[in-house]
Amino acid sequence: MKIKGLLVILVLGAGIIYLLWMIKGGKEQMVEEVKAYSEVRLELTKTNMASLSRTVISFITQEGRTPKNLKELKGFHALLGANLDAWGTAIKYERLSDEDFRLISAGRDKAFNTADDVVLDY
Repeated sequence: MKIKGLLVILVLGAGIIYLLWMIKGGKEQMVEEVKAYSEVRLELTKTNMASLSRTVISFITQEGRTPKNLKELKGFHALLGANLDAWGTAIKYERLSDEDFRLISAGRDKAFNTADDVVLDY
């Protein structure tokens, strides 16, 4: 009887140790998955910005100037969602000159003029 009780305690102890080990490892894995997911969102945002920039460049080629704003660009070409970043925020367009422009994503925090903004000049 004493041996069965000892075996039960050993099995329960091993099970608890195993669960604690899994929980600790699970947190680390979750952190890695969150980082990977954030990186994928950043790459998707850059892809959307590149698509939007190609549309702007096409406009420049045909019109000889950058569009005044994205509304003018929408009248020229359907954007098909490329004007959103991966967090669902509209990409900001800034006209710098007749040939140059800037695209800005608000980033993960969805607020412009913060450290996580994605800014691409063309």
